[in-house]
Amino acid sequence: MRTIPYSQALSHICALIGIPTSRLTTETAQVINDLFNANVRQIWGAGNWSDVSVWGEARFAGNLLTYPNDLSQTSSWTATNATITGNSIANPADNRTTACKILETVTNGAHKAVQASLACFPSTKYQLSLYARPNGRDYIYLAANDGTTTFSAFFNVTTGAVGTTGNVDSAGMQQQPNGYYLCTINYTSGAAASAQSVTVQTSSDGSTLSYAGDTAKGFYVWGVLLTQQTNVSPQLFSIPSEQTGENVIDALFTAWIDNPAMSTYPRQRGFVVTDTGYQMITASGGFSGASGYVAYNTNPSNPIYLYYRKAPPKFSGSTYSATATYVAGQYVYYTLTSGANTGTSDYYKVLSATSAGNDPEDSPTLFQIQQLPEGMAQPLVWQTYGDWLVQDGQAEKAAQAYQMAEMKRLEEWDRTERQQPNSWQMNVNTHIKSIGRTW
Repeated sequence: MRTIPYSQALSHICALIGIPTSRLTTETAQVINDLFNANVRQIWGAGNWSDVSVWGEARFAGNLLTYPNDLSQTSSWTATNATITGNSIANPADNRTTACKILETVTNGAHKAVQASLACFPSTKYQLSLYARPNGRDYIYLAANDGTTTFSAFFNVTTGAVGTTGNVDSAGMQQQPNGYYLCTINYTSGAAASAQSVTVQTSSDGSTLSYAGDTAKGFYVWGVLLTQQTNVSPQLFSIPSEQTGENVIDALFTAWIDNPAMSTYPRQRGFVVTDTGYQMITASGGFSGASGYVAYNTNPSNPIYLYYRKAPPKFSGSTYSATATYVAGQYVYYTLTSGANTGTSDYYKVLSATSAGNDPEDSPTLFQIQQLPEGMAQPLVWQTYGDWLVQDGQAEKAAQAYQMAEMKRLEEWDRTERQQPNSWQMNVNTHIKSIGRTW
């Protein structure tokens, strides 16, 4: 799906109004921006734009970690003597390019990524897993620490053999697509535990953790998953509508236990819509009985494969300030100061916590420009222009602008249907299909 930045749509609106973008005042720009953003959801939800996810996007339910697929996010993961690059190669689940590459530095020491300050109940069972693929190193080290005890295991991600373990209840490996292995440890937290940390690390030989690194050696990692296994509330196993590092879900159509792109008869996963997201239902769960929404102490199969409608892009936020700091999830309105597009303004989503002075030009990994589907641009331009005319008291001209917006909308819907069909499979439940079964 082709996209354009908001600045291109803004220049078209300004041309209709008769104000060059170079002459826009802050106040006028803010009025246009607000009118434009108010129209986005209306037009997004009224047509058949290419606004759906891939068929069977992999997500994790009940994960206590944030950014499980992108360990380069410094707001959640702390790297030591390691260079981490996000979105490096295809993952083993839905084949999207979302797996990380971890390479050692030459420093003599431990080469790792750690996420700390995670929830931990005392005397509770937990499961920690990840998908790993070798990239110069055969061995990885996976560990959790509850403040007192380290639970760990070495894994040979070339041969698929579990190495030395420490304090775990069990450890295992399973071969996965795309050259990955699923590495898992199960452990029980101590009686005094209140918080825990997770470590993902390279090893030179399956026992050594501190050594002079090689910048050409490391491994690929995706889907670091930490879940509680006992004393589990059913609400824990849900997929939030707004999940850090993922597209916001506007409406969930279907969830599967099996990858629908790799299964002839993928088993569907039931779910309940909640105020924060989508509560998964296990095969033994239901709406009544002792199990409630989900069987207690039973994890849903992870990852879960989804097909959903994405939430529309957001074109609102405060004007960027060089003296301010921003947190992940905020939106800023930033004007380029160099390059061919100097002077153009766009909205950017903050991907990771910033320091004062970080901006989309000098720190592009911290910001993501908000793109608009190209087919939506002209309907939005004319709709926004009509709103501008209304607030300026030009009702007759506004009516003509709205007619043009409708015409542009119909033209784009027709083009979408004829040239790039965007349909999703409807599931109609009957008395036969409603019978519980597995394939």
